Amino acid sequence: MDRTKAILICLSCILWGCTHRSNDFYQRAINYVIPLVDSGYIVDDYIHLYELATNDSNSVYEISGMNSPFSRPEYPSKIIREKGKYFCFTELDEPELSAEQVYKLTNQYNATFESSNLDFWLLGISKYKKDRVLIKDSTVRVRLIEYSDLWPYLSGGKPNDNALFMCLSSHNLVLSRSDTLIPDSLIFYIQEVSGEIDIYNRTDSAFVFFPDNQGRTYTVVNGIDTLELFIQESFPVEVAPHDSQTLHYVSKKNKSFFQNLSTNHTWDALYRLFSDSTFCFLKANGENVSIRLLHNDFRISSKIMDDSGKVLDELWNERVFNKEERLQRFFSY
Repeated sequence: MDRTKAILICLSCILWGCTHRSNDFYQRAINYVIPLVDSGYIVDDYIHLYELATNDSNSVYEISGMNSPFSRPEYPSKIIREKGKYFCFTELDEPELSAEQVYKLTNQYNATFESSNLDFWLLGISKYKKDRVLIKDSTVRVRLIEYSDLWPYLSGGKPNDNALFMCLSSHNLVLSRSDTLIPDSLIFYIQEVSGEIDIYNRTDSAFVFFPDNQGRTYTVVNGIDTLELFIQESFPVEVAPHDSQTLHYVSKKNKSFFQNLSTNHTWDALYRLFSDSTFCFLKANGENVSIRLLHNDFRISSKIMDDSGKVLDELWNERVFNKEERLQRFFSY
């Protein structure tokens, strides 16, 4: 391979993320899970690593033991045998193995989805570094985003602590025309973006939120371009102790912000901005809160709607396979 071609490949990985994980990545993931086998926490022959979230740098998996190589109504993307166990990876952005391929690797053919126990773990792992965290899934936590140990493996800003934090939970496109769903023409018809922001208060005191002195609440930043978000709830917004609240936002009219996006991969570019460059400017109990929001990478799709709120289509994150299409092979609707 010549030097120019190598540089282009490296740049492609940096800008858009490498599609395929290295063998080293899978081996590292297995090595982090092996202690659960050695200590007797998982005794099943099939150990599933089911990907819940992915970004350019990291992945988050749910770990469980099962009695077959099939995890939920999906086939694994990769199966590796180690220490007499089958480690079955189901990836968001990798194609599944066929039933025949699974059979050749495991001698199992029938797709049964049954866990032998109710114990689950969560693995956050870097794709390119040796960083990782393995934690036990707890029934105390209602949402995956509440696991602060996983924050370093998600997009967006990392909260200083888990006492008070905010998370951009969703972002849906509202189009000015309902007959234009071609991805690369979206740039010309995006009217606004709407969605939800969650505020979590884990302290013993209530927090009251106001816009800042300039009337700002939340802003998405793209270089010198900014897209202000309008909160539909009335201020002040109060979040009680040990409680959370969901705010509903809609972007203010700013056609030039959307038209400055690339016409290629428009949705991917917009998704990256919302996930990595959304900032809060609210005042909390009179003090300015200027932070970059944590992003909920566990939500892997968004909606396209018309201005009446009718859902026109679903947008899956970059390279993520359509989960509904996979489900339809096993269930009829």
